[in-house]
Amino acid sequence: MQLKHEPYRVLIVEDDRTQLENLRAALTQPNLILETYQNKTDVEHRFQQQLPDLFIADIILDSEQDAGFDLARLLQSYQRPIPIIFLSERQSEFDIMLGHDLGAVDYLPKPVSLAVLQRKVMNILRLTKPSAENNATQFNSKLAGLTIDKPNLKAYWQNQQLALTITELEMLEQFAQQPSGSVISYQQLQAATQGVVERNTINTHICRIRQAFKQHSPNFDQIHNVYGRGYSWRDTDSLT
Repeated sequence: MQLKHEPYRVLIVEDDRTQLENLRAALTQPNLILETYQNKTDVEHRFQQQLPDLFIADIILDSEQDAGFDLARLLQSYQRPIPIIFLSERQSEFDIMLGHDLGAVDYLPKPVSLAVLQRKVMNILRLTKPSAENNATQFNSKLAGLTIDKPNLKAYWQNQQLALTITELEMLEQFAQQPSGSVISYQQLQAATQGVVERNTINTHICRIRQAFKQHSPNFDQIHNVYGRGYSWRDTDSLT
């Protein structure tokens, strides 16, 4: 990882000591100030002293099943746009959507790939604290009605914000880079997420992306499967 900004403060909470040390080892580098904790109470006290630039949290801490979610709610109360990455074995749609509602920019499954986490952290911090030379506010989408705000890790459909994790945003960006009708291959979608999404789970993520659009446009039907190849975005007026 190579970040060319002032040091970023990253707070990590994980109750398993071995996993915590693995996370520390994977993310240690000169431009990151890492703070590691194993319980909810210590993190609450630390928030009162200083807030991080990025919060990485397990959800279950000791006997508290939703401790990570509780800490995210507390972080929200400070009214600062601090990105959160959840690391969890809990992979239900309910948990993932709740994590997103609580400020998650990504929700990675355990056991987490440390190489993938390194890349995610680098990208999130680079985008959320851009340099003066790289301060463009919006991605130039080629799809009508779709806007991607990369620095703030958000996407908008017809001016309404979509409820997406950063992994889903990375996948959606592949569609936005190409004109309507282009085929986005399975390989492109996997590569865009730095390997987080496996071939056999791509359809699940696409379903979640479609559902995010349908929250604002119930009849949304622009993302189509191209058998054996991938997916294609088709504008409504181009459908036959």
